[in-house]
Formats: sequence, C-alpha cells, structure tokens
Amino acid sequence: MPVTVHELDEIRQTFGLTKPELAVLFGRQAPSVAEWAVRGIPADRRATAERLVGLARLFRRQLIESRIPEIVRTKDSWLGNRTILQVLASDGVDPIYAHLARLFAYDR
Repeated sequence: MPVTVHELDEIRQTFGLTKPELAVLFGRQAPSVAEWAVRGIPADRRATAERLVGLARLFRRQLIESRIPEIVRTKDSWLGNRTILQVLASDGVDPIYAHLARLFAYDR
C-alpha cells in the first residue's frame, strides 16, 4: 500500500522534525515535499517513505516516544559521530536498522 501524506506526518511527528528537516531526509526542498500533500508522493520517493514509516513505527514500539526526537539528534560514535538523522539523510535506513539491532541485542 502506498505511503500517504498522513504517514509523512507520522514520520515527522515521531522524529520531531520540522517540514524542512523532513525534506532533507528525502533529499528535496521543503516546498517540493509540501506539494506531495496535493500531488502525492513521487514514485522515486515512495520506497524511501515506506522505509522511513517502518523505522518510525519500530522506534515507537521499542522506545519511549517522548525521547525519540532527542535520540535521533544525539551523535553516536557507532554512527561515525553522526546523528541518526544525519545517517538517514546520507545513507538511508539500513545503517540505522543495523545500529538498532546492536542496541536492542543488549536487552537479552
């Protein structure tokens, strides 16, 4: 099922992003992403949107929701002294899933 504008809001709210910050995750300018509310998400960005929705939902299942915005903005040595948001913008979700797998492995 394609990602809806509602789900883009879900990504934004989960990670505590402004609309310009959300646009950065998609490698677009904020006005372009704002147009998606009218025209729909372009085909070349749907996979990214679906993966970000999945990641946002994983964060909400595994972490205290109110702490997520701080967590995604905190630099981590395992991420090359970058934040989760920086890694998402430059490298996509795969490195973050790997990072989370390491973190969640400690609770077992």
